[in-house]
Amino acid sequence: MCHRCGYTPRFVLAREAQAAKKRLLKLRADTKKAIDAAKREVAQAVEAAKSALRFEKQAAKDKLAAKKTKAAGATKATGNKAAATKAAPKKVAPISKAAAKAVPKKAALKSATKKRSPAKKVVPTVATPEA
Repeated sequence: MCHRCGYTPRFVLAREAQAAKKRLLKLRADTKKAIDAAKREVAQAVEAAKSALRFEKQAAKDKLAAKKTKAAGATKATGNKAAATKAAPKKVAPISKAAAKAVPKKAALKSATKKRSPAKKVVPTVATPEA
């Protein structure tokens, strides 16, 4: 702009218009980047919420399964105790002759020849005569 008459040459106006256009485009690009970043953040937050929900559901399932297992174990343990107390007084029935004959000879031979390892080796002590 001319300082005397207030006239602004066309090239100066064009340059200012170009600069304004450039600023506008930059602002639009920045806005678009900000919007995209916000969208990504929202998507991440939604995914995190879904993941947390899945985790909570799985934890609830695990807790329920553990509770069921514990309850089943408790009933099984009490059932085993009852069965043990009922079975304890009974004597073992002697093997009948028919059952004894049913055992194959090879199995009987194997069981007879099977060696048992001693639980503890005992070193025989020898009395030494004192002079």
